[in-house]
Amino acid sequence: MPETRPTVVLLNPREHVIAAAQRLGAALVIVSDPGAPLPADLPVVPIESEWISDPEDLIGQLGKLELAAPVSCFGFGELGCAVSAVVNERLGWPGNPPGSLVAFKDKAKLRAAVGDRAGKPVAYRTCAEKEEILPAVELIGYPCVVKPVDGTGSAGVRYLAGPQEAERYVAELDFLTPYVVEEFLVGTEYSVEAMSSSTGHRVLAITEKMTTGAPGFVETGHTLPVRLDPGAEAAIGALVAATLDAAGYRTGPSHTEVMLTADGPRLIESHGRPGGDRISDMLDLALGEDVFEQAMADALGLPVADAPTRDRVAGIRYVTFGRTTPVQDISTELVGSLPGVTEVVVSVPAGQLPPEVLRSRDRHGFVVAVGADREELESHLDVAVRTLTAGR
Repeated sequence: MPETRPTVVLLNPREHVIAAAQRLGAALVIVSDPGAPLPADLPVVPIESEWISDPEDLIGQLGKLELAAPVSCFGFGELGCAVSAVVNERLGWPGNPPGSLVAFKDKAKLRAAVGDRAGKPVAYRTCAEKEEILPAVELIGYPCVVKPVDGTGSAGVRYLAGPQEAERYVAELDFLTPYVVEEFLVGTEYSVEAMSSSTGHRVLAITEKMTTGAPGFVETGHTLPVRLDPGAEAAIGALVAATLDAAGYRTGPSHTEVMLTADGPRLIESHGRPGGDRISDMLDLALGEDVFEQAMADALGLPVADAPTRDRVAGIRYVTFGRTTPVQDISTELVGSLPGVTEVVVSVPAGQLPPEVLRSRDRHGFVVAVGADREELESHLDVAVRTLTAGR
């Protein structure tokens, strides 16, 4: 009997994504890297493909299948979003235009596309050559921020306070990709998690973030949702909608970073994907907002949730171990059993010295927790972090 359910093609999906597709009653096509294990006991059509480096191979394999419509391809990471957009366009399936994901990838091009649509523009200059950085810095003025136009995970982000620091930075820089120099924004930084659908752009939550500060601004924690005054929330929502419209982003989750300044919210950068650092999990824990289920439902023409179903607060805190002694074999099960804790990860293998944290991938581990309110959440996180770091 031919398949009549809608079909989702999932690129290297997490269990959470597979569960969301199952709740929608969709038929599953799971694309995995060659040799990677497939989920056990699931009725799926398996495909092995080097889809990141060779999307044409994936398009060719999918084009030979007789899949029940509607069909759409989904990837929820930086690369997966871009590849799925190309797949959907080539095969005539619903999804975002590939150009929208390209716009997010290049920070300078996104700023050019947004212009003054999202409030006061941020001054910036693009540097195609290493020799262009110092003149651009002098033009923007000090302090400023320099980063790769296509960077992710805080990689390559640098705060420059003055000429001597800038000269040292440029002399040591391994210039492999164009860079952008931006004015340094003063204020409080937030990220905004939103969902785009046929009904428009809906802000799911405003997320408070913590970072290491200058010079690298590596993120060390997130809490959501946070409540601001109604005027600030409305201005942030308008900035996000204008940014997504400028990029041509039509469907699915997005993650936009803003600085709330004395002049109102200013755009830092935006991404056509869910927020990293378990933010998508925290949206579900705190608010019952499942961005994976909502994204797939919209593309397949199914009803999309339009309001939260929970009223809690969730957060993640990254831990830093001392760097003079190797990490011990830590019992994450003990920490995971503490009140409110939903996930514990130690990223440094036992017996190794923890690295210096220069970018997101250097972080030593984290704890995710949920609470009835902010006070309870902070109590859960404090106990969990102290227990985890004491066991190192």
